[in-house]
Amino acid sequence: MIEFDLGIYLLALSVGLSLIHYRFLSEIDRSGELGGREEGEVPVSIIIASKNEEINLARHLPEIFSQVYGEFEVIVIDDGSSDESILILENLARSHKNLHYASLDKGSGKKAAITKGVELAKNEWLLFTDADCAPTSDQWISEVVSQITPGTNMILGYSPFRRTGSFINALARTDAFIIAVQYLAFALIGKPYMGVGRNMAYRKTLFMSTGGFENHRNVLSGDDDLFVQEAAVGEKVAVTMGLNSQTISDSRATFFEWFSQKRRHTSTGFYYNLSFFFILGAIQINSVGFYILLVYNIWNGYFIWATMILVLIRFYSQYSVLKKSARKLGEIDLLLLSLILELPLIFLNLTAALSNILFKNSRWS
Repeated sequence: MIEFDLGIYLLALSVGLSLIHYRFLSEIDRSGELGGREEGEVPVSIIIASKNEEINLARHLPEIFSQVYGEFEVIVIDDGSSDESILILENLARSHKNLHYASLDKGSGKKAAITKGVELAKNEWLLFTDADCAPTSDQWISEVVSQITPGTNMILGYSPFRRTGSFINALARTDAFIIAVQYLAFALIGKPYMGVGRNMAYRKTLFMSTGGFENHRNVLSGDDDLFVQEAAVGEKVAVTMGLNSQTISDSRATFFEWFSQKRRHTSTGFYYNLSFFFILGAIQINSVGFYILLVYNIWNGYFIWATMILVLIRFYSQYSVLKKSARKLGEIDLLLLSLILELPLIFLNLTAALSNILFKNSRWS
């Protein structure tokens, strides 16, 4: 009779849980994005919250105005910038009658800026992006709203970073890709828990009826994930993943800048709905546990054949799911990096979360 070490049983359990997770993630490939547009073309209000973004406003707003779409307006809310942002907006408004802008007192914050933009919007459908983002095509608006049906309240999109070739850029791109695969897949199974403010849309009535950001207005970030958890109803949330429906931006240039951004993003995790907090935490713990058990079993030296079979099953399943997702999102060059950087990114995410407990973050987000 063969006696198995406890480490093998625990490793098998970890792999089994990973396979369940990957099964959910595979929904991205199974999604056909059929859409179901409402009667006629839907008027859209594009809302951008901005702070000291004069260069990006001058660079990216013309790309938004070049969209091939019928009726849309662009609303930029400036949060007390100290640069020439308002001058840039004044100049652009002379040639673009569908540009509207307003300025808030310095330090009002991103949520206050977005809320002001929603109040000024004249259309029911609101499309959000950031000042440092640009549409990947002139079909961005059209592609996003193609997912609207009479019952759709929210649309979640993907917003990658430009490829530069640096290690920090690869780290940021891989992290954004892995996060997107998970939140898009969860939305597809009716469990939306986050989106990215760089590319998402929802109805103005949804924002107003849920009180907007009122329940978490004192949280630095969360204008995307906390709002999604509070306002989204699973069967009324659509996703858009096509290459023409994305927005793109530059990643942070240094590790410190990227990690600071990571800290802001992870700070909202402590305010997550308990069910999502538990599920997402369990996924992270299981991933860490897999690597600990792998090292334990190899160090132990028993049943190496069983350990290797389990490892192969786990990584092959992960590779298969990520390969299909990478093709769909146009990130095939990140496939191997997603496997190689999995453990370092888990460690960095946990470190960022821990640092938020020890040190308060007070930067504009």
